[in-house]
Amino acid sequence: MQTSVYLQMQLCLLPSAIFDLHICREVWHHCTIPGTFHAIAAAVWGMLQGKGFDLRLPDVPPRVDALMTGTKELNVNSSVADSPVADVLGGTSSNVPKVTDWHVTEADLHFFQQRIEQEAVISGAGKWEHMTDISLDSLKYTAWRRRLPSGKTEYKSVTVAENATAEEFMDFYLDDPSRHTWDTMITDHSIVESGPGQERCQVVHWLRTFPFSFISQREYVIARRVWRQDGALYGIMKSVTHPRAPAVSGIVRMDVFYSMWRSRTIPDPTDPSRPACETVLLHHEQFKIPENLARFAVRHGMAGFVKKMAPAVKAFVIARRERVDAFAADPEAYGVSSQPVPLSRTPSLVSTTESETSDSSSGSGDIFKDPCQHGQQTSSEVKRRGRRVLPIVIPILAAGAAMLLTGRQPGTRG
Repeated sequence: MQTSVYLQMQLCLLPSAIFDLHICREVWHHCTIPGTFHAIAAAVWGMLQGKGFDLRLPDVPPRVDALMTGTKELNVNSSVADSPVADVLGGTSSNVPKVTDWHVTEADLHFFQQRIEQEAVISGAGKWEHMTDISLDSLKYTAWRRRLPSGKTEYKSVTVAENATAEEFMDFYLDDPSRHTWDTMITDHSIVESGPGQERCQVVHWLRTFPFSFISQREYVIARRVWRQDGALYGIMKSVTHPRAPAVSGIVRMDVFYSMWRSRTIPDPTDPSRPACETVLLHHEQFKIPENLARFAVRHGMAGFVKKMAPAVKAFVIARRERVDAFAADPEAYGVSSQPVPLSRTPSLVSTTESETSDSSSGSGDIFKDPCQHGQQTSSEVKRRGRRVLPIVIPILAAGAAMLLTGRQPGTRG
């Protein structure tokens, strides 16, 4: 009888034990790099043998965040060999026109075109999953998402704004003062650096506050640029580092972010005598929270974002047409008339935490960099990281083990 009661008690504690182990596993994976456990075990074993605690954390190999390794299976034509993907994977890119005088380059534009227009097949990536259809009076919106080989999520959407042109929608989307009035998540914005106005080159700083308790305030340092090709307008935005925008203490910096779109004017589906703007957008950002929570936040914030955007586009278009034709460039558009303030001639390539120590440049840009991994580390950097990680990880693991042994549910009091 006592054995039966004991077994029942142990079975009751099993869900708590599994939950505790899952927490420990998530904490470990988020706070350490692969091979850390083996390194710590080897150091402890050496200490037990009297050789001292010699912790040698593994070096981090260069890794492509969005494409990852093994992305050689691209179902596109031979131009892939001249793409940013080939750069990262050791291929040639001699025929790709490289723009080295701004943070956003032709390579970033080619990245978007390959994924959206050429539909490059990413080895290890999931299929596009339909998320939502939103149909409003003057705007229709459809969104998809897919899981990348890294486990992170990439989003795609198609927006059709009625009675609007590509020029108008591009001006609307790049107008930070106007965006601030309808995108209420942006609580502050400023210009960090201005480049050639005809290409709308800017580096901007955003502070965003999300309507979810599990996402604290985030800051973005974003470089953006516009291209006109084959009657379409391309807007490319990505996260960069910048000496004029150091990291703010207490606010999470979004090191990995890109938002890229193509806008083109098409006949209005409801009235062919009017224009409409079709915009295909590719978006990815890493919130530095568990990915399931990030996917939840994006999914549940999407409808509200689109519903606020629709009337704002309509009002913006009406105001713009009072001073310029619908198909003409607006000399008063945000970012066009700003005076160039060139600071550097090379794109930023590392995360914010290393912005002051990097002078390197590359045509592939930031969109391939992992936010927590920045290439090979020196032994001193590895040791410094180990000293930072251990005081955080070990108490958490100890607390999880204590909960596991006592059988307490998280959040309960003894």
